[in-house]
Amino acid sequence: MEKINVIPLPNKIKYLGGEAVITGREIKKITDEKLADEEYILSADASGICLTASGERGFFYAEQTLKQLGEKCPSVKIEDKPAFSYRAFHLDTVRHYFGVDEIKKFIDAAASVKMNVFHWHITDDQGFRFFSKRRPEVTERASVRPCSNFGRLKEEGAHGGIHTAQQMKEIVDYCAERFITVIPEFDLPGHCSALLHAFPEIGCGGKNVEIKTKQGVFEDVLCAGNDKTFEIVFDILADMLEIFPSEYIHIGGDEAPKKHWKECPGCQKRIRDEGLKNEEELQGWFTKKIVGFLEANGRKAIVWNESLKSGMIDDNVTVQMWMDKKKLSYDFADKGGRVINSEFFAYYCDYPYAMTSLNKTYNYDPVPKEVKNPENIIGIEAPLWTEFINNFDRLCYMAFPRFTAAAETGWTNKGKKNSADFIRRFEAYSEYLKSIGINPAPKKDWNPGVINKLGNLISFFSQYIVR
Repeated sequence: MEKINVIPLPNKIKYLGGEAVITGREIKKITDEKLADEEYILSADASGICLTASGERGFFYAEQTLKQLGEKCPSVKIEDKPAFSYRAFHLDTVRHYFGVDEIKKFIDAAASVKMNVFHWHITDDQGFRFFSKRRPEVTERASVRPCSNFGRLKEEGAHGGIHTAQQMKEIVDYCAERFITVIPEFDLPGHCSALLHAFPEIGCGGKNVEIKTKQGVFEDVLCAGNDKTFEIVFDILADMLEIFPSEYIHIGGDEAPKKHWKECPGCQKRIRDEGLKNEEELQGWFTKKIVGFLEANGRKAIVWNESLKSGMIDDNVTVQMWMDKKKLSYDFADKGGRVINSEFFAYYCDYPYAMTSLNKTYNYDPVPKEVKNPENIIGIEAPLWTEFINNFDRLCYMAFPRFTAAAETGWTNKGKKNSADFIRRFEAYSEYLKSIGINPAPKKDWNPGVINKLGNLISFFSQYIVR
């Protein structure tokens, strides 16, 4: 029997025999409040098309499935709901700037495969893309870097840009129409070189800090011993809360070197005054300070897994796991904490297919066997960082089909998945991507053989080397 070409694969499909015509048919909608928010039932046969859901979100997902069925399909009844509640894609518009029209194409693609979160990385060492009306200095001083020196990817001349309040609200509204929540990331206390360039007085020692022009982890961090740090951070966060209505705000917490904190009299005084043991606990204290501000304003925080090193993160904070050798994220989940899995070697889409093949992304299980409370792994996220991606075509090549593979893991139950069948379905689905201006990587690149893999890896990592 002919199979349907739908991504993500629905969890329950019953073929009824015969063929259903989709194009031009009247669609009957039935509201059934017993169904969950994201659940739907779709029937398509000779008698017509019927969609059943409890509300608009369920109907939207049913319609995405219906669109992929094409003009004609086998007569079918689909009963469907997601495996995970959190199904996200991530885009970094700091290292290289991408505008509203390009971002909207990614949103359309994500919506079509039932992703429901857009994690938007808009602050970092190489630029501050968020417009702050309370602190306009950060926009004036920190949104443009003088050049770009990402390994061999060198670009002369200034690079930058901001996302204005109007543009960000436009993206929020565009996502809301597609039942996608936008979660902005304000990375703290590390990855703050651009912010410190605008406000050197909130760095340890108050020295001038340049906006970074290359990739890496830098020693510049916000001074945890300076109360003015929190005044400025809270002002910027207050602006974010006015633009982004999401329940969660991502506050980073990754890759924060402690060298300056160890040398800073203010930070050392803070450690003594707060009865902290060391600089890791100081980061825990810093994070709790930011979390407290968000909670006072009715919001919650997401942090990267490095924040767990302090031992001070409560289960009211959600942890995003990316690289966690000590498995602190899984311990956190077992104790009741919520964890998003964006595992580096499976879901980071800025690395070549030779390192992270399509099959690796597709077959990765985001709930390891050692996790005792698997319900606390709430979902998956496919990150895309842009140090070595400076144009939209390259962005699309790196993201697709891997974003789509992650989306299927987020929606389809593990026992229903099949990588060969996914490839078959993606070949049909890719025509939709091309129709909206997204050109995915060609099939020959998705799962490279040993020889091609070695050559591609050498080529990719050689760009880090500057002669």
